[in-house]
Amino acid sequence: MGNCNPVIGISSSVVDHGDIPSVHVHQKYITSVIQAGGVPVVIPLGDDEMAKIIVSKCDGIILSGGEDVDPHSYGEDPDPKLRKTNAARDEMELAVVKYAKEHKKPLFGICRGIAMLNAALGGTVIQDIEKNDDEAIKHYQKAERPNPTHEITVSEGSKLEGILGSTTVRVNSMHHQAAGHLAPDVIATAKASDGVVEAIEGTDKDWYVLAVQWHPEEMAAEDEAMHNLFKTFIDECK
Repeated sequence: MGNCNPVIGISSSVVDHGDIPSVHVHQKYITSVIQAGGVPVVIPLGDDEMAKIIVSKCDGIILSGGEDVDPHSYGEDPDPKLRKTNAARDEMELAVVKYAKEHKKPLFGICRGIAMLNAALGGTVIQDIEKNDDEAIKHYQKAERPNPTHEITVSEGSKLEGILGSTTVRVNSMHHQAAGHLAPDVIATAKASDGVVEAIEGTDKDWYVLAVQWHPEEMAAEDEAMHNLFKTFIDECK
């Protein structure tokens, strides 16, 4: 790798390994970024000032998957179906999005990342899809993580269509939350058959923003279209 390879910050969480709190990012985020030509850097939890410094050092940001988004982050009370949250992670990622927007740093959200991004920009989160919609399809698959299990419809003319090369794509699915009311600065560019938002894009032409509800990092090694999501993002960060 040379000096032209962009540095990509990947948000993280904290999990216990042998009762030792440890910074946690799935390895496939790392390998997907490397294979697409980027240099991955894990973003630990921290305060607003740390977020500002980290964003200034990175060429682009990936908001990774993980826990539920704390409803306090978008001004709602917790639903009984809400699962584990991490308020410190929410606070860090809210700050990261704020500074990424301020400095027009490209941003790519994945799974939790689409919900967190929408909340950070002024939208809301559906706290539990099945409670919200009795006719919802299964969004938390039992199949192996890389296996696609349901279809999405991609908006014609969207960035996402250009990247994936189709308006109909099968994706993997491991979530029970989703983007709710969309933030003013984004539009939905893919949906599942039950109407769940599967992708959003930013409307500011000077700021690359794309987020997807599925896990392309699990599929990228074998699926060119999913690899292209990372490749296009990395190219935008150069």
